[in-house]
Amino acid sequence: MSSEILTATVALVLLGLIIQGFALLRVKRTCRALQEEFQRTQHSLRQLEQQLGGWCSASAGAGERVVRLQQQVQRIIERQNLLELRAGGDRPYTQASQLVHKGADIEELVDTCGLTRGEAELLVMMQRGAA
Repeated sequence: MSSEILTATVALVLLGLIIQGFALLRVKRTCRALQEEFQRTQHSLRQLEQQLGGWCSASAGAGERVVRLQQQVQRIIERQNLLELRAGGDRPYTQASQLVHKGADIEELVDTCGLTRGEAELLVMMQRGAA
C-alpha cells in the first residue's frame, strides 16, 4: 500500500510539475506578447510625438503669420483712414480762399492748409484776378 501511495504521490507531483510547466509556458507567451505590444505602443507613441511636434511647429509658424497679417491689415486700415481723411478734407480750399481774402501769402497757404505750392499760387492768382 505504501508503494501505491508513493506512486500516486509521485504521479500527483509529476502532474503538478507538468501543469506548472504549462502555466509557466503560458506566462512566458503572455509576457512576450505584452512586451511586443508594449514595443508597438512605444513606436506609435514616438510617431504621435513627432506628428505633434510637426503640428506645433506649423501652428507656431501659422501664429506668426497671423500676427504679421494682422499688423499688415492694421497698417492698411490706418492708411485707408488717412486717405479717407485726405479725400474729405486734405485740400481745404474754402479755408485757403478765406485766408487769401485776409491777405495770406503763398507760404502761409502751403503751411496752414497743406496745399502744394502750385495750388497756393493758383488760388492766389484766381482770388486776385476776381478782385
